[in-house]
Amino acid sequence: MIQIKYDADFEGLINEKGIRKILNFFLNRLFGSQRGISVLITNDEEIQKLNKKFRKKDYPTDVLSWAYDDEGGQIEETSQKESHKENIVGELAISAEQVIKQASENGWDFETELIRLLAHGCAHLAGWDHQESEKQDSEMLELEIQLLKDVGFKNIY
Repeated sequence: MIQIKYDADFEGLINEKGIRKILNFFLNRLFGSQRGISVLITNDEEIQKLNKKFRKKDYPTDVLSWAYDDEGGQIEETSQKESHKENIVGELAISAEQVIKQASENGWDFETELIRLLAHGCAHLAGWDHQESEKQDSEMLELEIQLLKDVGFKNIY
C-alpha cells in the first residue's frame, strides 16, 4: 500500500499516479519486494513542527523519514501490527514549499524536485545516512542518482 496525503493547497502540483508508480519502483529496487510507504506532502509550518518534535531542530526542512521498526508509525500513529500487515517500510514527510524553492534554485520543475526528494527519503528508509560519514554520503548519492536514472531522470546531479 502506498499512501499519499497532501494539503489541498498543493493538489494541482501533485501527479499522484506518477508518484505512486515511481515509489513502487524505488521500493522494489531498495527492498526487493512489494512494499508500502506513507508519504505526507505538507507546508513549511507543519514540517517545522515535525522537525522540532522528532529531531529537536526548530526550522523547516525538505524531507523527513521514519523507517518502521518495532515501534510502527510516527506521523499517523500507525500501529506495529498495521505496519507489518501492510508491509510498510516507513513514512516520509516532505515540505512542498521547500520543493518549490529548491526546484527554482536547481532550475527544474516541482515534480522533478519532489521525485529527487522521494529518492533521497526512500534511501534513508533503506538504512542509508549521509550524515554518518563521507563514504556513506557518497554511496547514498550514487544510489539516488541510479534510482533517478532508472525512472528517467538523467541529469539531476
